[in-house]
Amino acid sequence: MSQEPVNTVYPIDGATYPIVDITPPGTVHSAYITASFGTTCAGGEYQVEWGFDGASIGQGRFYDQMSVQLVQKLPASSHTFWVVSDCGKAEVKFEIG
Repeated sequence: MSQEPVNTVYPIDGATYPIVDITPPGTVHSAYITASFGTTCAGGEYQVEWGFDGASIGQGRFYDQMSVQLVQKLPASSHTFWVVSDCGKAEVKFEIG
């Protein structure tokens, strides 16, 4: 298995969140979503930035590898989680609600 410059661990591309059983059926207005990613670049100092939809929510500097896990509250709708590092990028689309 090869290393990818950016590997989005969670959320899962194409999934619907939150994953719950609601009885009786109700409406989701917002949810806390867990996101996780890792980025690996060959030897040197690099930068990475991440966010949801059009908004950046974090950035960092790293040497060779960086892993990040976070929780963000998002409204019910379609969303995109994205990561851009100096050596690659990735994004996943998912639903809340």
